[in-house]
Amino acid sequence: MSKSRLVTFMLSVFVVGMVELMIAGILTLMSADMNISEAIVGQLVTVYALTFAISGPILVKLTKNFSPKLVLMISMILFIIGNGIIAFSPNFTILVIGRVLSSAAAAIIVVKILALTVIYSKPSQRGKMIGLVYTGFSASNVLGVPLGTKIGDLVGWRMTFLFICLVGVVAFILISINISSDKINNADEPTPQSHSYKILQPLEVVKYLSITFLILAANYVVITYISPLLSIYGYDLNIVSLVLLVAGIGAILGTSLGGYITDAIGSKNWLIISLSTYTVLMFIFQSFLPILIITLIGVFVWNIVQWGSNPPVQIGIISQIEGDTSAAMSWNMSSLNAGIGAGSLLGGIFVTYFNVVSSLYVAGALSFIALLICLTIKKQPKIV
Repeated sequence: MSKSRLVTFMLSVFVVGMVELMIAGILTLMSADMNISEAIVGQLVTVYALTFAISGPILVKLTKNFSPKLVLMISMILFIIGNGIIAFSPNFTILVIGRVLSSAAAAIIVVKILALTVIYSKPSQRGKMIGLVYTGFSASNVLGVPLGTKIGDLVGWRMTFLFICLVGVVAFILISINISSDKINNADEPTPQSHSYKILQPLEVVKYLSITFLILAANYVVITYISPLLSIYGYDLNIVSLVLLVAGIGAILGTSLGGYITDAIGSKNWLIISLSTYTVLMFIFQSFLPILIITLIGVFVWNIVQWGSNPPVQIGIISQIEGDTSAAMSWNMSSLNAGIGAGSLLGGIFVTYFNVVSSLYVAGALSFIALLICLTIKKQPKIV
């Protein structure tokens, strides 16, 4: 794959990841400006995640006969329009409309980008290239979300979404330049492969998908409301930006380390370690909050083990599939986004009827359930 295409794909994934996670950093600003509760604003994360999870498979099927470039360009335009609607929204209803539009567009963008990454990569480099494209999402955590939070703090939350629109325009231009107008059956396409697959042990796949759902729900019960959680301990938006930056660095490191450790000790063993660590951290994290440096260390470790659970889950699912694994990977993506949506929703309920600190204990309970499920997983050799 050419460097220009790789940059195009990484930037496209970057802007999509940025807009999904942005609400956590500017939640208090939006709440104050729109005169609505923080719990209600937090549901914008739920709206985005659930729309993403539901619309993705449907839109992929509807657009399969069209040129990927055309689909990507139209989707990016809709993504830009959706975020523009959010930036100028006068009320919560319009916010939701913009959020749904941008999320549906983002879902098709991610799927098409990953499909094109496979097509434009040599067979021996596909894993590496997919990993590089995914760093765009990690970078959105490390750079995009803290940057967006800082923009919101300096000039208002609406400018954050206008910044996203600007990055979207750049991505649109790069797509128009660097992607072929041909349909999938272009010269760069590898030999067609069968899309048939066989699930060896369906229950084991369900267990892995359940772990994905629960650990993402646990994470987003807390991270969606991280701004009000930190504010009650006297931290301002500058600290929120710093915390999100540390979280993003931990996420990148965790994803990388998770893969290496899984190769070394196996999916189940690493999942037990990561889920146990995460569960304990959630139950004791409140004691970290009065001291900033301890809070930052806790956030760093929390994100290492939480995001480090992704590689063993993916490898565990692949080990249960004979043939094409793309369908199973799409199930995992849907579980991931459903978990984000459910966690944000559940967090909003507890923030409304209890307090924001309670979200930590809800997260601990969810991850403990995931740990119990993990303990029942059968050790299975990887299918090559």
